[in-house]
Amino acid sequence: MFIAILGFLILAGSVLQIRFPGLAGLLKESEPETWKKIGSPSGFSFSDLGNTLSLFSWILAEKFVDSENADVLEEGRRAFAKARRVKFGLILGVVTMVAGFAIALVRAFV
Repeated sequence: MFIAILGFLILAGSVLQIRFPGLAGLLKESEPETWKKIGSPSGFSFSDLGNTLSLFSWILAEKFVDSENADVLEEGRRAFAKARRVKFGLILGVVTMVAGFAIALVRAFV
């Protein structure tokens, strides 16, 4: 059961890291049409999670590369590195939780 709890903690920690306020603010100031197109995100995790998830997807799709603004490109590259870490944390958390529950289930019947 410890493994399942560890997986949950990894998953929760990763979800809490889904925040990109710097990039969201920069898009709002320099590219308002793009900012509105992705849902007008504030970039903070729980204040508007749906819109922040759209920004998260936008970053992972590397749409920031289409921008002509150098600041958006630089902040987008930083956000992309963070988004990849978060994505792998989410995957690792889910896999660890499932493995922990499977191990606990096997131990309960053996």
